[in-house]
Amino acid sequence: MDYRGTRQVDPYHAIAALYDLEHDPFQDDINLILNFAGLTEGPILEMGCGSGRILAPLAEAGFTIVGLDTSTTMLERAQTRLANEAPAAQVSLVEGDMADATHVPGDPFGLVMFTLNSLMHLPSPELQLTGLANARRSLAPGSQILIDLVNPTPDYLVSLAAGPALEWSAHLDDGSIVDKWAFRNIRAVDQIIDTTLWYDRVGAGGELHRFRSQFELRFVHANELALMLTAAGFTDIRTYGNYDLDPLDDSSERIFVTAEASSGETNTNLTSHP
Repeated sequence: MDYRGTRQVDPYHAIAALYDLEHDPFQDDINLILNFAGLTEGPILEMGCGSGRILAPLAEAGFTIVGLDTSTTMLERAQTRLANEAPAAQVSLVEGDMADATHVPGDPFGLVMFTLNSLMHLPSPELQLTGLANARRSLAPGSQILIDLVNPTPDYLVSLAAGPALEWSAHLDDGSIVDKWAFRNIRAVDQIIDTTLWYDRVGAGGELHRFRSQFELRFVHANELALMLTAAGFTDIRTYGNYDLDPLDDSSERIFVTAEASSGETNTNLTSHP
């Protein structure tokens, strides 16, 4: 099945500013990523870089970085963020799809990252494997890949499917209030989370503005990810359960994986069987 047709509309066009308002305060992963970057020789590529939440601190630290994303809106916000926070940085932003990025300008890279669930935006195992294989092609042999995903435990998936939920609220300086509502449907066989988000902004005078987005995310289990990485040409796969690099277990909220790019060929001929 060709899933690309479901990913043509930019799901972040309408919600980009409010998405950043929600996610910019999240800093739990920054120090760990900076530490891995410090062990890197060569430029760094972030697949699915969004509006530059990760790129900016890397740029400020002096790394040469490339960010790739399909969303024109998010890349424009990344450009503005980097101009404000790291004006002297060596940064390139590339509009493109992780599953189509067989060559990214600036390669070979010393580190490729899929941060904060970005791999989940490829909504099939075939596309996810292709994205990982593209990352391998972009890396110098012996270089590292980092992947950060939610750990899809049964309790987590049940909580997502509980119905519409108010997930986040903020009071802004202009007196307005922003509420984020989410409705998610789990398609267990395909490992798909059908996601609909609404950001409601209520002005100081009571006027309501609603911003809506809809997209699919595909969750991945740790063992499946390890098989994909092996097929994509990675070795020395290490799996952790949080940003402190504690072991992964059933209570872990994250799946944080590192692997090394081998010098051999990739094997992306994995098929789904009925």
